[in-house]
Amino acid sequence: MQGIYFPILSEYPMILTLVGLIAGGLLTLLVGTKSERGARFLAALSLLGALSLNIILLFRVIDVGSVQHDFVWLGSETNIIMNLGFLGDGLSTPVAILIVGLGLFSIIYSFDYMKDLNRPGLYYSLMVWFVAAMVGVVYAINLLQFFVFYELMLLPAFLLIYVYGESEEAVEREKNALQFWVWTAAGGIISLFAVFMVWGVVMQDATFLSSLGSASPIDINALYSYSFSVDVARLIGVVFLVGFGIKLGLVPLHIWAPQTYREAPIPVLVLLSGAMTKTAAYGVIRIVIPLFMNALTALSTGLLAISLITMFYGAILAIAQKDLKMMLAYSSISQLGYLMFGYSSMTIIGANGAAFQLINHGILASLMFFCAGAIKMKTSTMEFDRLGGLAPKMPVLATIFIVGALALAGTPPLSAFAGEWMIFAGAAERAVLGTVGQPYYLILTLFGVIATGLTAGYYLWAVRRVFFGQVPESLTGVSDGPRVVILIGAIMVFFVITLGVYPALLWNIVGPVISALGLLGGGV
Repeated sequence: MQGIYFPILSEYPMILTLVGLIAGGLLTLLVGTKSERGARFLAALSLLGALSLNIILLFRVIDVGSVQHDFVWLGSETNIIMNLGFLGDGLSTPVAILIVGLGLFSIIYSFDYMKDLNRPGLYYSLMVWFVAAMVGVVYAINLLQFFVFYELMLLPAFLLIYVYGESEEAVEREKNALQFWVWTAAGGIISLFAVFMVWGVVMQDATFLSSLGSASPIDINALYSYSFSVDVARLIGVVFLVGFGIKLGLVPLHIWAPQTYREAPIPVLVLLSGAMTKTAAYGVIRIVIPLFMNALTALSTGLLAISLITMFYGAILAIAQKDLKMMLAYSSISQLGYLMFGYSSMTIIGANGAAFQLINHGILASLMFFCAGAIKMKTSTMEFDRLGGLAPKMPVLATIFIVGALALAGTPPLSAFAGEWMIFAGAAERAVLGTVGQPYYLILTLFGVIATGLTAGYYLWAVRRVFFGQVPESLTGVSDGPRVVILIGAIMVFFVITLGVYPALLWNIVGPVISALGLLGGGV
């Protein structure tokens, strides 16, 4: 297939993306001291430019397979200690497009949702830099570079919660922001410890070091050819999973998530739930699966059980919520359990399903949070007891919300169905092929399918409580959602339906990369 080619833009889209976002954030900060409208424009322009560059990169990747640029950061050409570089392929590019796209939508959404901002330049610049750091994670070609961007993204996220959180009491905002920082930073430090473990192992292997050529010892692609012993691979893999599990919000490592989601304003929450958690999921696919999957197969039953607990825990607490925003927050925790369920089967089809669901959940969770924020803008509340009967008054928003709810419940032919089918197929395959814990795989798969019924239950109940029934007297004058929200929702629904009707559109790009990584396996 002949891709679209633009000189310079097609050659260096990743570098230009990061430079553009960093510089755009700085300009946004400076201009924002004088003009909120100028800050909005520059932030949106920065992210629109980044999105355009990544779409160009996608066409390039479809054409040539992958695009990589790397430079010697530490050492010399003959003795490379550390490279700095960027990789765009069928996995990293769609994830980067998801992150940048959600960033652009969040900025535009903020025009209505975050009115009368205190220090608008700071808010919009932090949003741009938050996106830049997350994109840096998915572009990274070595473990240390991955970790640096992985931790850098916490700084703008922390400040966005600390300064712009929704609690009226400053002490409450500070407490929730600090809890977010401590837990997610701890996850990053655990991941860094795993990186040092990898470094310590490979630096003792003279044969491997002599075969590196222009790569550094912890280049991710170079490590794919290294054979860790099973015990070492299992230990390092578990450490990585704990670190990534904290940022994913897996039970029981989810302590930071509920209060952070409650505190964060909707545009920030979209980036936290729809994008930041996906960088951890990306780390599992890019690092853990290809390097340690074979060694972790013996732990598959336990990992599936943890994923299942996350799915049910999030779903049960979602049912118990009296507030739409918190119902969606616990739903997001539950849905991330599905991603881990796909990884934990330690099968290629399960990993494919998790990767597919990574994109789907980013779109769908963000769509639902956008809808919840629109309801709040029109009704001044997200409490179920104060809502009801809004479908006739908000027909377009109600339609968008219902499509998103049905998709998250795994209803065909919407986008999440294909991902969930592959996730459960992976667990079923493990039941057929496995030897350790084999009788339990079918039981775990069955309970995973049952969890989707809970998802359908609490979303349909939310639809009933918000959009049907008696309209409260205080809401008789409510009109449909803001036009900008309707536009954003319509675009996202288009992708939800398109990827549901024709999932091969995404799978043909992501699938070959996931299959190649899964075949590596590691730990022999």
